[in-house]
Amino acid sequence: MARILMFASLLIASLTGIIYYSCAVTWFLFTFMVVLCSWQRQIDFLFKILLLTLPFMVYFIYNSHCLQQQVNQKNDKQHHVRGIIFPDDIQIDGANLKATAQLDNHEKVKLYWLFPDEKIKNMWLENNKVICFQAEAELTRIPGPTNFNQFDSQKFYLTKSITHQINIKSWYTEVAKPSTLLQKIRYQLHEWHSVGIHNAERLPSPLSAYAEALILGTTPHSLYEDNPGVQTLGLIHLFSVSGFHVTFLMTLLMQISRRIWLPKEYTILVLSIILIAYFIFAGEPDVLIRSIISGELILLKDLTNKKIKAQVIWSLSLLFSLAMVPQILLTLGGQLSFALTFCLTFAQKLTFWQTNILMSLVSFPLIIQQQYTWHILQTFINFAAIPIFGTVIVPLVMIGFFGQYIPFLTYITNLIIRYFAYMVDLCGTLPGNFVVGKIPNALAAILLFLALGMFAREAKIKHISRISWLVSFSVAMIFVHLPYHGEFATFDIGQGDAAVIREPYNKTITLIDTGGKVTFGEQPAWQKQKYFRTNGETVIVNYLHSRGISKIDNLVLSHHDQDHIGNAKVILTKMNVKNVIIPAGMMQQSSFKTEIKPYLRSAQVTEVTNNIQVSKLPLQIVHPFKSGQAKNEDCIALFGHIGGKNIFTAGDLDQSGEKQIANFFPDMHVDILKFGHHGSKTSTNPEVINKWHPEIGIISAGRNNRYNHPNKETLETAQNNKMTVFNTQINGMMCYEYSGLNGHFKVKIPHEPKTTTTAN
Repeated sequence: MARILMFASLLIASLTGIIYYSCAVTWFLFTFMVVLCSWQRQIDFLFKILLLTLPFMVYFIYNSHCLQQQVNQKNDKQHHVRGIIFPDDIQIDGANLKATAQLDNHEKVKLYWLFPDEKIKNMWLENNKVICFQAEAELTRIPGPTNFNQFDSQKFYLTKSITHQINIKSWYTEVAKPSTLLQKIRYQLHEWHSVGIHNAERLPSPLSAYAEALILGTTPHSLYEDNPGVQTLGLIHLFSVSGFHVTFLMTLLMQISRRIWLPKEYTILVLSIILIAYFIFAGEPDVLIRSIISGELILLKDLTNKKIKAQVIWSLSLLFSLAMVPQILLTLGGQLSFALTFCLTFAQKLTFWQTNILMSLVSFPLIIQQQYTWHILQTFINFAAIPIFGTVIVPLVMIGFFGQYIPFLTYITNLIIRYFAYMVDLCGTLPGNFVVGKIPNALAAILLFLALGMFAREAKIKHISRISWLVSFSVAMIFVHLPYHGEFATFDIGQGDAAVIREPYNKTITLIDTGGKVTFGEQPAWQKQKYFRTNGETVIVNYLHSRGISKIDNLVLSHHDQDHIGNAKVILTKMNVKNVIIPAGMMQQSSFKTEIKPYLRSAQVTEVTNNIQVSKLPLQIVHPFKSGQAKNEDCIALFGHIGGKNIFTAGDLDQSGEKQIANFFPDMHVDILKFGHHGSKTSTNPEVINKWHPEIGIISAGRNNRYNHPNKETLETAQNNKMTVFNTQINGMMCYEYSGLNGHFKVKIPHEPKTTTTAN
């Protein structure tokens, strides 16, 4: 029976891959499982496997069809909706409210609302009730990534069957009234959870974040913002609701029941109800389903006094999880949960050290596909942190949370936890944080299977797996870190500018501007977002890390406007920058002294004019001609030959500056022109364009920007010169990828280039 369930569960799991995320890797896994099952050559065995698989296949196909219908739902600017919001699912930051709403048609959507004033915000901050609402809203599909290797929120929410978002225009809200007993219980648990979160938020830091994560099952923004070592060292799993929390809860309640001499049968019955209640109380997270099901099966085993193999429990928990959330294995949390418990299930004869090494090797290819970095000390820190967490930190957090009305108790527990958090952050700063990059999915799958084979019983399989793992990892590193092709890429970072030049084999990395958010006037304190990650981190740094890049040879800051240098502090902090290149005169400007200088670390600063050339800079500096104040007219302009094409980029340089360059370099010919000033009419001189005859134009401008960039006149100039124009508003990130003298353009969002010549 155990063998049948194991094969069936793995086959059904692979089936979800080809139905919900069809690709070469998922088809290979499915084919592999089919071959593996067929290899058994037992008619009875195959019949039982087929009998278990067919109902799931029908269910998955039907569910996928319904989901596709939901995806095809059209955007609607005037959409009337009704639904409920659970109080523990409401996130408030500054003037922004975000939640997951359950509509009357049972569809889930992401909900966004902007508070009109501080009084209403405070009312929502104190709310602990389930809210029923009717609203007029704009319904749109959750947007996908617009940059290569960017986090795909559309795909992430799709695994939760959420396809759309609503932006509230006007609405009416009231306290929801449950219609059934079960609904009343569910509402009450969510309301208690919300009260718990609000109580935890009143605690001092880091106890507050620890209590929310470890007791209440939520992960506040402050946990990662204030404790960077947690993510760097891969300790996130300790703070995510998982089997650790369920096991701890079951052990605690078992100990209590023994102390009060509660009969075993009653204990098991109470525990089984508490586990379901805890699942609802924790916000019904998908990743907790496996642990709850496993816990219920263990309780069933204890109640019946029958032996249930660990393999059976794992297989049944996988099948039940897939029945409840068919796409759970397409999430990182689901993959880690089942992969690591699979290791624990079949690694019972391994030593403590062997088990932990196995779990690190298995989790490595899964995590690295999304995080791109790996700290060498991660495995060893986990060895020490896991027992400390279970025996010291969790009990202290519970004491601090439940004893929060005793100030001295809260102070002592927070002091100890703060010391632990400090040590974690200190370890995170130690050398060893290696930028791995995004390795091909096929190689990641190979590394995962070979990691399992490294701890097989047969010595020959162990030996071959270990050698193969090292070879595969080496191939992956060569593929990522020494690419044979180079690129000139323009990021989609909204209303701003940022581009990267990466020479073949990552010989030199040049980042031209960093983008940044321009603010207009001072926001009131209540409107300011406390936790906000800039696109400098989520887009630029993320992309560079995905390409295995940890250092920037040249950071060119064209001039001092915020939409060009606003993210420089993030780049200088997160990346190892060797040389910062600025226009002559910028060093004396206040923008440099406040935005750049405090974050330079070991970076060297070079002020340039057109007669100063920087070594290892792939493009020639053709502007400015003299020292200035780092304004638009003082912009750094770059020109050079890359991949068989002449490329020109000049930040926000105006038409007059373009004409000066054209006169100073009369023989200049441009193939790829990065439009100045986001396509504004102040740039792109028609006379200069007629002289240069560029084939391709690139516009970097924000969607629905207040300046209406790009300008109609600029687009007409491009059209008159028969240019192919790519626009970040339409095409997202754009990349000219080359090898030798040959290259090609690729865009994140495929679109007919000619449509880019239409004004906003």
